[in-house]
Amino acid sequence: MAALMLAMLRARRGQALALWLLAVLATAAAVAAPVYQTSIDRAVVAGEVRHAANAERTIWVSAPVQRASGGAMPEDFERLAAEKVQLSGFVSVFSTEFLAMPAGRDRAGSDQVRRVAFREDLCAQVVVVAGRCLMGGGETVLSEAVAARLGLAVGDRVSDQAATFDSASNVFVPAGGPWTMTVVGLVRPRDPADLYWGHGTRSEQDYQNDPMYVARNTLAGIDHPRELQSFEAHATDGAITVERLPALRGWLAEAQNDEAGRVSVSTALPDLLDRIDRNREQAHEVMPLAAIPVVVLAWAVILLAVAGVARANRYEFGVVALRGVPRRVLWWLAAGGTTLAVLAGAPVGVLLGRLIVGAVAPAPARMDAAVLPYAGIAVLGSLLVGVAVQVRTVRAPVVELLRDVDRNTTRARTLVVETLLVLLAGAAVLQRRSGVLTGVTLIAPALVIAGLALLAARLLRPLSARLAGRYLRRGALVAALTAFRLARRPAAHRLLVLLVVAFGSFGFAGLATVVADRDQRYRAELTLGAPTVLLIDQTTRAHLLRATRAADPDGRYAMAAVPIPAVSTTLPSSLAVDSARLAAVAYWPGDYSPEPVSALASRLRPAAGPGVTLTGATVDADLTAVDLAGKPATLTALVAPAGGVQRVQIDFGSIALGRHVYTAPAPACTAGCRLVSMQVGLPTYVGAPARLTLHTIQGQPFGAGWRMPPGASAGVAGGGLEVTLPPSPRREAGSLLPPDVPAALALVSTGPLPPDGVYAAFDGAVGGTVVGHADRLPRLGRRGALVDLEAADRASTDSDLTGRGEVWLARDAPASITEALTAAGLRIVGRRTVADERAVLGRAGSALALRFFLLAGALSVLLGVAGLAVTTTTAPRAELAALRVQGLPARVTRRVAWWSPAALVIAAVPIGAACAAITWLLIGTAIPQ
Repeated sequence: MAALMLAMLRARRGQALALWLLAVLATAAAVAAPVYQTSIDRAVVAGEVRHAANAERTIWVSAPVQRASGGAMPEDFERLAAEKVQLSGFVSVFSTEFLAMPAGRDRAGSDQVRRVAFREDLCAQVVVVAGRCLMGGGETVLSEAVAARLGLAVGDRVSDQAATFDSASNVFVPAGGPWTMTVVGLVRPRDPADLYWGHGTRSEQDYQNDPMYVARNTLAGIDHPRELQSFEAHATDGAITVERLPALRGWLAEAQNDEAGRVSVSTALPDLLDRIDRNREQAHEVMPLAAIPVVVLAWAVILLAVAGVARANRYEFGVVALRGVPRRVLWWLAAGGTTLAVLAGAPVGVLLGRLIVGAVAPAPARMDAAVLPYAGIAVLGSLLVGVAVQVRTVRAPVVELLRDVDRNTTRARTLVVETLLVLLAGAAVLQRRSGVLTGVTLIAPALVIAGLALLAARLLRPLSARLAGRYLRRGALVAALTAFRLARRPAAHRLLVLLVVAFGSFGFAGLATVVADRDQRYRAELTLGAPTVLLIDQTTRAHLLRATRAADPDGRYAMAAVPIPAVSTTLPSSLAVDSARLAAVAYWPGDYSPEPVSALASRLRPAAGPGVTLTGATVDADLTAVDLAGKPATLTALVAPAGGVQRVQIDFGSIALGRHVYTAPAPACTAGCRLVSMQVGLPTYVGAPARLTLHTIQGQPFGAGWRMPPGASAGVAGGGLEVTLPPSPRREAGSLLPPDVPAALALVSTGPLPPDGVYAAFDGAVGGTVVGHADRLPRLGRRGALVDLEAADRASTDSDLTGRGEVWLARDAPASITEALTAAGLRIVGRRTVADERAVLGRAGSALALRFFLLAGALSVLLGVAGLAVTTTTAPRAELAALRVQGLPARVTRRVAWWSPAALVIAAVPIGAACAAITWLLIGTAIPQ
């Protein structure tokens, strides 16, 4: 039997080779999907980890530690926390800190409190700007920002004492004896983005609140009752991989469910893991849409090929059956060739699938035992299809086999199957559009294309018959005979369905790719806001504005911008922009807003009152304290120096009853300062209000345009501005703002303001007025607001320092703009373009899976062409031979034999494209992009 089987294969080696090739393609298609999916998983994890925020790659384990009775700090935390952060691939940094206040004071406000900290391996992570790093006890090093805020330099002595918060009086009070340290150096981070510097993104407040760094023995020798100790574990390369995701989830669950509550675990790692899971789920939603149909199509091609082979060999099987060969032997002879060809093609298909994926995969593809079930499904399906067709053929009566005619018993069955398929496609459309992502919806596009292909193929027979008659009357013999063959051969109907599905699948994949590419560009432009965004190192907002305007005086190419993060769910993110340049630089398609961007931008710049400029090395303030309710009060002023450096505070000291002129040194105002605010230090408890009359500051009178804090009252009298300030624990309750500070920020918003009418600004919530609406805003999307940068800067009483400054560049901005920005003193630390944002979007799971969609479409076309070739080579040529006997020229029969499959391809391409377009219109929006 084996020898006979091999002889049959040698005699029909062309048919066996065709079936082997189809089995290779079917197995390759089945294996490609799981291999590509593992590659997507790796690419998603690697991409998300590479672009994750520091907080998402850091685990912060901390606990407050009380000093023991002997004066030393217990070591329990260091032992317990060190065990918690022992994660493979994570490196931990130990730190400890406490709060301190200036020595000799009985209380201090929050702006006077500083942190004293020890941080492991500090000197290896900083660049010494002045002086040196820590070497011994009694020494401290400061960041440049902290040194500027405290007015300290290398060699200065600092006297502090530990502080604790007194909730009764809402102030900080001493909690230990005083001590003195020497400032031995000014430092800055060697790499501010390095994970060593914490679990969060550094902001301008972070720079201002950097601690006074000391050695461990210095901190241990300071009198303080408690300190906050912590371990920060940072993920290194290879710490977060597909294989380690379950272990990380398990660690997080165990750490956060610590019933003992001995330590606190803080991390944004779950956000990263959740994002990875969402991306992988999106990819897993798309993969079946591409993978399942191509495997089913491979089975259909094998079915057609085996059916063609069986039909071509029916007469031989009839002769064998006539000679009395047992049925089981006849079945084996019929199915053996198919079985051997499929089994021989399976291992080659597995390797081919691996090679195909390796060439196009977004990450190194690995093939393991997990792909074997998919290969087994492809092989088993191919065997069942092939064997079923062959066995059904040889089961026919011997007379039918010898007559070499088609059986007509399946026509009703075929009609029922086609009807069910069309109904199933309709159900898949309804479910997919309703958001259901299970069952038949996993292959909804293929079902719809197949249903439309069946409807189109049903029209083939009558249309071909009509065309045949028309061509015959015209004398177009080749066209007429070709149309007759298509009208009378059932195989033509099946081939057209196969080809339409193949070309339609490729067309649908192409549409999905094109639409996804367009949507990615749109989202990238919306996310970035402009063609190019330059990230600026720490600077003041005033300097950012001034340098950008100087680099682009005409306002055509560059715009300063500063994002303002959301401070709560009711105060979403906003974006401060140099609104006069918004229309020239930012992306603003017509669907962003019903009004032109130029009209909206003009409303962001309301007229401002006159500003107050102070010039001189000293500043004088003339005021009368009418009533201080018997309590001490102080007077300070916040000014913005003309050079664009950080705002500074001028301290006039304590206020006394009666009229006095208070003089304060102001070296930063020698070249001129803009007055940002004046601050009256009020009692923090309930009592009588303070009443003052403000006469002049630096010779300039106080007028009616000054803004008072909520609850205060003011009126202009003959001697000046009479102000009544009720006591309050809030610092802003004593803040007086000059006339150039807007009463409310003008906003272009995507929605209404919160009920209290405030919005997020640089130093918290401020009053706002919506002057225009938009459906979307650059950078902010569907939720947020735009505000003018200069107006928002004037309305803020913070330090003016920002680490989030940006310069947006237009598409045609010359390179000289960047050079001018650098020459103006801005340090560019990053550059983002639309292409960069598209690369970020392109690493999403659904985007990566769509690439396989296109690959699967190409495999579908290849399978369709292979099926056409195999079916054509095994097609019966008896009718053409009979026409040759009747005198038809050989050249005509050759042309008819060539045009028959060509006509199917010519018809299938536009029909497939139309089916793809209709399918996209029906369910394209439900495909994850």
